[in-house]
Amino acid sequence: MAKKEEVQLDPEKFAYTVVGAYQPDEADDLKASKKILKRYLSAYFLAQEFNKLETHQFEANSGMDYSLLAQALDSIKSSRTL
Repeated sequence: MAKKEEVQLDPEKFAYTVVGAYQPDEADDLKASKKILKRYLSAYFLAQEFNKLETHQFEANSGMDYSLLAQALDSIKSSRTL
């Protein structure tokens, strides 16, 4: 059986990639900046949560596979007020 390799995201790079092509529909610069910042922070914290889930998957052969990891990601809710 092939050895599983843990994937870890760099939260900062991931967040920059997510907002890199994002063009909010806002004429007001402040509103547009807020939308971009919210998207950046959401992506950053999502990457951190993914890393935690991925690390857990490799701890003590927990039996977690990709489908369970995907389900766990789908269940992540923002617990931070932006």
